[in-house]
Amino acid sequence: MIDYLRGILSEKDVTHVTIDVHGVGYGAGIPLSTFENLPDIGAEIKLYIYYQVREDAHKLYGFFTKNEKDVFTQLIGITKIGPKVALSVLSGIAINDLVQSVNAADPSRLEKIPGVGPKTAQRLVLELKGKLGNTLSGLSSVPKSQGLKTSAVKQEKILVRDEAFDAMISLGYNDKQVLKALSRVEQTVDDSTSVEEWIRKALQVI
Repeated sequence: MIDYLRGILSEKDVTHVTIDVHGVGYGAGIPLSTFENLPDIGAEIKLYIYYQVREDAHKLYGFFTKNEKDVFTQLIGITKIGPKVALSVLSGIAINDLVQSVNAADPSRLEKIPGVGPKTAQRLVLELKGKLGNTLSGLSSVPKSQGLKTSAVKQEKILVRDEAFDAMISLGYNDKQVLKALSRVEQTVDDSTSVEEWIRKALQVI
């Protein structure tokens, strides 16, 4: 059993990381909530790990907090909910909001998450009721903004928006959903807003 990995972050993208632990690279799937909190490549990191063993594959899933791992474990314990959907849920809604939706028996927010839909959202609410508690702490992203020269600001903003678009497509949202959400976000962010913050805000309005 692997409870966590501590090592050097050698690769990262929105859905996957590689951690170098004493010369061995461990690859793990991650939710967006973990991606938002990752340090720069080359920095030390600790991720809580869920180790899935199947006949055809052994896979690792990494989480920035134990709360994320615990919720992931609860999710994949539900009938017809696999790791892919569980990661999508953690990517599409903050843990505190998930707890509130479940405790209020309100599946409406869950229905909007890619790979969920009305029936699955209703099942999530029913089966998670009473299992998540009332005090799980959601994660807050820490955007990494850096100063930009005035002449490069507009181009940089376009590049960040494009990166956010690609990341959300990889999470399962379609072009129209993403374009509409990013258009709304563009009216509220400044020129130094990080791609993680673009994504977080877009998920709130999609």
